[in-house]
Amino acid sequence: MPYLCAFNRIMLRLYITLLLAMLGIQSVAQEGLGYYYDYYNHFYVFDHGKNIQLESNPVDSIRAGNDYLAYISQGGDLKVYYNGEVITIEENIPNEMIASANALVYKMQKRLMIFERGEKQELSPWAQNYSVSDNMVTWQEVTNLNIMTYQNGEIKTIESGFSVKAINANKTSKNVFAYSDMNNEFKVFFNNEVFDSQLNNIRNFKCGLNTVAFLDRFNNAFIVFYDGAYYTLSDRLPKSYTVADNAVFYTDANDNLMLYYAGKLVQLETFLPSFQRTKDNIIAYYNDPELKVVYAGQKITLDKFSGQPNLILGPNSALYLDNNNRPKYFYKGKLYENFLNEPVRELYLYRDLPFFKYGNNTVGFYYEGKMYEFEGSRDR
Repeated sequence: MPYLCAFNRIMLRLYITLLLAMLGIQSVAQEGLGYYYDYYNHFYVFDHGKNIQLESNPVDSIRAGNDYLAYISQGGDLKVYYNGEVITIEENIPNEMIASANALVYKMQKRLMIFERGEKQELSPWAQNYSVSDNMVTWQEVTNLNIMTYQNGEIKTIESGFSVKAINANKTSKNVFAYSDMNNEFKVFFNNEVFDSQLNNIRNFKCGLNTVAFLDRFNNAFIVFYDGAYYTLSDRLPKSYTVADNAVFYTDANDNLMLYYAGKLVQLETFLPSFQRTKDNIIAYYNDPELKVVYAGQKITLDKFSGQPNLILGPNSALYLDNNNRPKYFYKGKLYENFLNEPVRELYLYRDLPFFKYGNNTVGFYYEGKMYEFEGSRDR
């Protein structure tokens, strides 16, 4: 029996070790497709650890998402790489193309089109004033002037149109459409429902996932719409503010740095940072000498700098060179370092996927805790 108990303890520790290792790998399995040209100007995609040649000649108008890569081929076709295959979705060049995380939205003359999860679909035969976010597309139908939205595979009407100006100011985030209607009443379209703020003449507002923040100058109030309800954050207008996913990041009237996240308001700092940036789930700010980020509502000190850092943000990540010009990578709450010892000439994020140029012609991607290196083109 003692031997059996000891064996069970060993097996339990082994299981926990393997589980933690798997969780560690999963935490670095970033979303986003990368691309590059090799020495012969062949065009490659880097697809979650796989390196695949797509074209023998240079391409144009490249757009990358989490699981697709769109481009114009040398022959003038609109092609999309998705799920290991290259698909020609148009034999002409689109008027415009916008890439969101999960879909490519583009205009073919009057038609508004979307490519999503391997399928092409017409959203409107004649659209104008369209906007695109990660989970939502909005536009105005020219034929009936209705304000429309596409979300979760469905097309719905937000406002019925009576004139070209069916709505006034408007902004779209991942799953929120905020706007002033014809009567200047401020509203938010969220979860297929219109939420009326009962306020007029709102001009200053910003959107993020589940969240809208705006200034009510008439009542001198700073208000947030979050997850279906309106809340007053302050009865004094902020000096500055920005909106991220589920979050509002602002400097109040007393120069305090404040964070409203998922329904809770906290004070981050008692000073005004010299540098601040926001993207999706990441809020970054710098006050000599510390660089800090806020991720999932948690404040984390990343590094110390002798001057303002050169920082690149992804939806869940931050990439930068430290004081010794070594690349460091923050992703979903964890900082990764010492993964590349070469002097870096260029660095970039494809969504959350880090890309580097170094050495003579080497390009590299940092994925799942490992560097993938390839020979790149001299002039690209």
